[in-house]
Amino acid sequence: MSPRVVLVRGSRAPAGSGGCCSGDVRPFDEGGSHCHVPQGDDAVGAVYRALRARLPGDVAIEVVSPSNWLWLLPELVGAGRRRGLRGAALRRSVRAGMAVESLVVDGVVLATGGLPAPDAAVTAVEAELALR
Repeated sequence: MSPRVVLVRGSRAPAGSGGCCSGDVRPFDEGGSHCHVPQGDDAVGAVYRALRARLPGDVAIEVVSPSNWLWLLPELVGAGRRRGLRGAALRRSVRAGMAVESLVVDGVVLATGGLPAPDAAVTAVEAELALR
């Protein structure tokens, strides 16, 4: 299974609402509804663009709204279990990953409640991927 980075988006202005990540949604762009690049100058868009520019193409980068818990919850639970988390440790990880502006790599929560600067996010993700 290829590595997956999940960026949990924070709140956005009403003009940017709608869609899977509350960004500019263009269904079927490049073959899928989740392939669009977050636009604007928000933290998630800047981190996404930095990750996409510096990570290998086989690393999936997903941007999701915390309100999309039907996708996010199973992703966090499944990835955490694959990493060996169980019980209270798994619950803490899932709770942290569901927070607004979180950065998660294959079930490991690298940031919660606020994203690091783009370069710091890339460094943290690269370090976590090197541990795999």
